[in-house]
Amino acid sequence: MAAATAAAGVSPVLLNLVMPDASVVSGMNVDQSATSPFGQYILSQMQFNDNEFVQFISSTGFDPRKDLHEIVAATPATGASTTHSALILGRGVFNAAMIVSSATAQGGVVTNYHGYNMIGPPSGQSGDAVALTFLDGATAAMGDALSVKGVIDRWAARATYTGALAQTAVLVSGSNSAWFATNTPLSDFMSTKQGANLGPISQSGLIQNITAASGGVLFGSTAITVSADAVTVSPQNAQALVDVLKFFVSMIAGNANAPAGVTSIASTAQFSVNGSTAHISLLLPEAQVEQLLMPQANSKRKRSAAQR
Repeated sequence: MAAATAAAGVSPVLLNLVMPDASVVSGMNVDQSATSPFGQYILSQMQFNDNEFVQFISSTGFDPRKDLHEIVAATPATGASTTHSALILGRGVFNAAMIVSSATAQGGVVTNYHGYNMIGPPSGQSGDAVALTFLDGATAAMGDALSVKGVIDRWAARATYTGALAQTAVLVSGSNSAWFATNTPLSDFMSTKQGANLGPISQSGLIQNITAASGGVLFGSTAITVSADAVTVSPQNAQALVDVLKFFVSMIAGNANAPAGVTSIASTAQFSVNGSTAHISLLLPEAQVEQLLMPQANSKRKRSAAQR
């Protein structure tokens, strides 16, 4: 029943624009997330009367609160990569002409690639070159210039993204508001720049035995469900991973000095093993999550504002 309240799954239009060699794909159903009680709570904590935000909406005609419907991100990067490629794909309502005009007014450089405008940073700006393009009024792509050109090529060719990772993305996105899927060994993923200081942890035997992973977050009407699957090299390794996770969770749940909300959430953890796959799920009551995020706030007042 909980899964039935989630999104119908990742949009095929966006998924088919993912690079063929992607090793990590993630996404979020923005519509479903923003209209959930927790999404409304988060929105209630944000200030939207900021002058720069108002000016952004006025100059671009784009209001992310209502015009952005879905996001998909992808990267082929692994621990052995020497360059970083990444894509952020969006489905929504885009006024491309206004956005291009606003970008050029701010010094952005617009180049044409096979009939599509690619908006880049001002000339001479340091850092990696990032490009933004609109394939139509409902589809946008942003990333490094080479990756965005690849999106345009796949769009024109009506390419289809297939394979095991694509199948996992479709499956996990169908039961989560926000999700991820990777066919990269977790040790490689944790060794990249994105993994920051996780390198030593990635060398542990348990982590090195995880060959793929997927999971997500489902924003329900009264609770938030977090779940993840880790594919290991053998059923024995899957069981060992679950045993270690159970041990750490029991330590947290039994820690008298830990915040009550943390111990309560830890006690909801459930584990299972299916062949070589280890599964974990957590049920987080929305009220407790709000209290953890805003421990000094009046919970009833915040929840009332979120519902409005």
